Amino acid sequence: MADANQKKLIAWQKSVETAPEFGFVKKLSRQFPGAEIFLVGGAVRDILLERPTKDYDFVVGKVEARELEKFLSGLGEVNLVGKSFGVFKFVPDSFHIGENSFEAIDVALPRTEHAGMSGGYKDFEVQSDKDLPLAKDLGRRDFTVNALAWDLKNKVLIDEFDGLKDLKDKIIRAIGKPEQRFQEDYTRMLRAIRFSCQLDFAIEAHTLLVINKKAEKIMTISKERIQAEIEKIVLSPRAEEGLRLLQKIGLLEILIPELEAGVGMSQNKAHIYDIFEHSVRALGVAAQRDYKLEIRLAALLHDIGKPITKEGEGVDATFYNHDQVGAKIAKKILRRLNFSNDIIDYVTHLVRYHMFYYALDTVTDAGVRRLLNRLGKDNIDDFIAVRICDRLGMGRPKAKPWKLVELERRFKEVVLDPITPKMLKINGTELMEILHIKPGPRVGLILSALLGEVLEDPKKHNKELLIARMKEMNKLKDEELKKLNPDLQYYEEERKRMVHKEK
Repeated sequence: MADANQKKLIAWQKSVETAPEFGFVKKLSRQFPGAEIFLVGGAVRDILLERPTKDYDFVVGKVEARELEKFLSGLGEVNLVGKSFGVFKFVPDSFHIGENSFEAIDVALPRTEHAGMSGGYKDFEVQSDKDLPLAKDLGRRDFTVNALAWDLKNKVLIDEFDGLKDLKDKIIRAIGKPEQRFQEDYTRMLRAIRFSCQLDFAIEAHTLLVINKKAEKIMTISKERIQAEIEKIVLSPRAEEGLRLLQKIGLLEILIPELEAGVGMSQNKAHIYDIFEHSVRALGVAAQRDYKLEIRLAALLHDIGKPITKEGEGVDATFYNHDQVGAKIAKKILRRLNFSNDIIDYVTHLVRYHMFYYALDTVTDAGVRRLLNRLGKDNIDDFIAVRICDRLGMGRPKAKPWKLVELERRFKEVVLDPITPKMLKINGTELMEILHIKPGPRVGLILSALLGEVLEDPKKHNKELLIARMKEMNKLKDEELKKLNPDLQYYEEERKRMVHKEK
């Protein structure tokens, strides 16, 4: 009788039998009756944990590589990943990458790997072999929970390395000797932390010890692979714990020494935590609220300039211009970690202006508009989010004090076009050319009079109508034009009332 784990996998198999992206499995079995077909790795782990997954890997034995490639090519797009690798990136017809959270499907022959033991990802001799026992293929993988396999033909769960036990105990454990696993590929040190964060698992003691001993080897890995793992750690539900692990085992000091510099560095009377503690707590708030990557990175790095700008000690310590200095440091860090230019620019912007000042009892609408212009109208929600992470990361009880709530209200009031002649579809230069008049107060009087009519009846905001009307107004004396100028304060207050009514 099938146990609980088998039942989960059988239920999954039934649920996808009619799905277009997995239709190739039945067709493969019919065309190659002797084929062995296994779902392997992270997908099996996630199905057993009842987690959503988008990364499906299949191993197909007893079928020649060229025959497998020809078969898959008849069903969709196929890309071969290295001739000796025997791995095909398969995208079935009518299936678009990214839809339904799926990626291209990996279909591979059983493989063996002989590592050069430099720890570099490309330092492998990989050979595919259709007759290789599955156990040898699974033995080349990184962690026990990623070495599970599901036999789709015989409906049998294969567990060669006690991965089920570690899955139950919530443990990340290297297969065999951790020293060898990491020396094969040092990216696995970051992957261990990433899986710990994503799955809420602990890293087995010896595995953790070996990562600590080999931490400096992480620099042998390409920037692209380091960036991919750091991003996944930061985007995980336990991102705060991930950064603490990176610091604890020595990887943070190597990858982001600027963040390590804040460990144990006290702040001032406004803070109860040291700089590093505050920074990772701010990231934790961002993760709890499921904020996007840019906000999480900004929350982590918003005070990155404090260690080198600190002056004095104790409750009166200062960190003048740490936001400006921090923006430059954040850019340097993100470039070193190989993030995209778009992410670098935006996170740097968030860090640079995270200290935006809002003394609402003294600032005018014009001042709020100037602040809005610096931050960017479309970025306001993200700046508010970073400020929330900052506050809660300090141990403050309220995410939004009344001043921040009031600022949001003021932003809503001024986010529309200002009530000035600049909003008109005709400007002073055009007016002077059409009316053949020289620069002077009369130009402003006519524009203001036009604005008054548009404010009274928005339907009149049509360039042809405006031109016709200003020609008529040009016949009036200045004193008569002044009487047509609108009471802008009235319209400003009225617009504010409408904005908040609509909200």
